[in-house]
Amino acid sequence: MAKRSDIPEFGLLSGVKVVHCTTSIAGPLAASLFAEAGADVIMLENAKTPCMSRNRFGGPCQQNAKNQRNLSLDIPSPEGKKVFLKLMEQTDIFLEASKGGQYDKWGLSDEVLWEHNPRLVIVHISGFGQTGVEEYVRRGSYDTIAQAFGCYMQLNGFPGQPPIPAMPQPVDHLCGVFAYGSGLAALRKAEKTGKGESIDIAQYEIAMRCQNSFPVDFINHNDIPKREGNHSAICCGYGLYPCKDGKSVYVMILGGGSLKRALPLLGLEFGSELYPADSSMIYPNTPAGDLFEERLTHFCLQKSAKEVEEVFLAHDVPCSMVMEYDDALNNPHYKAREVFKEWKKVDGKKFIGVNIFPKLKNYPGQIWRGAPTVGMDNEDILAELGLTNSEIEELYRDRVIVQRDFKPGMKDK
Repeated sequence: MAKRSDIPEFGLLSGVKVVHCTTSIAGPLAASLFAEAGADVIMLENAKTPCMSRNRFGGPCQQNAKNQRNLSLDIPSPEGKKVFLKLMEQTDIFLEASKGGQYDKWGLSDEVLWEHNPRLVIVHISGFGQTGVEEYVRRGSYDTIAQAFGCYMQLNGFPGQPPIPAMPQPVDHLCGVFAYGSGLAALRKAEKTGKGESIDIAQYEIAMRCQNSFPVDFINHNDIPKREGNHSAICCGYGLYPCKDGKSVYVMILGGGSLKRALPLLGLEFGSELYPADSSMIYPNTPAGDLFEERLTHFCLQKSAKEVEEVFLAHDVPCSMVMEYDDALNNPHYKAREVFKEWKKVDGKKFIGVNIFPKLKNYPGQIWRGAPTVGMDNEDILAELGLTNSEIEELYRDRVIVQRDFKPGMKDK
């Protein structure tokens, strides 16, 4: 259990209070960014069904729910609503993830929440938004559903093959970052004006916003995007190349400087008639492109991935081996920058996860606690709201709040 006073003062957001009722990836990621920056973050967990991030090894929960306190609450129940509204009175930012309009149906609309706290910033995360065509608003969604509806999936896959979802869950992660950024922007405004904000994040819209120039090129120039697979369709030397040892490298020979340095390595002449000095890229399906790809493919197949990387990097040509987790754990740069960090779970067992990023010089984040169990901080949080011991016991009896040990579906190693 942890009181608010137990949270160490650190980071950019010390003193900010965030409450979230989210599952899966988008909302928990946003909440974790707040918590890693020093905010007091309370995870409202369904009293009937634990968060899906606790399944299997429970890794997503351990990674994203660290530094947080946990209140297990049946929000739509009559007593649950009362507790929830008391909590909102002391909250700066509330994050929720559900089908559009869910909180309105519970009688907890933005306007009701603002009656209790006019400065409250509310961040809604849903698949299809809070408004629009009702048939769409009430649809359930996950990352891949948003990719499919948001035209994101059509861009991924190999030429002539069906589209495939991009992994791991890019739209969910993008929504989490958008929720964090827009929530902070709204908080800054609320601090100046005393007036809160409601932010409507629809997964498919974030998917559309993060497609580079593909949507606008189609709309304005009828340029239909093509699935490229693991190699650019418009530029040679921009893709994945297999190597002698069965591993692969990803190379990007793009720009005049890179071409000037790379071509001699392949026995080709920069500044020749075939490769003029004013070239910044080599186009596929041309004599220059065909020869270049043939030489580059042969070059990579004659060497190990590590050797190819070393040669190209020695000549300042952007290139990287395709890393696997075992490679990352043993890589000197990963180690030097402490990409992976060890901390203790609330049961005292060791856990190694991804460190806090980005790194800050003056107000760095820190990890003060592992992910809490279900309802682990019920008493402390409710006492801070002014509830008595007898009132808390009554909530337990009525199953408005619960406590459960953290038991993921698979045992720790």
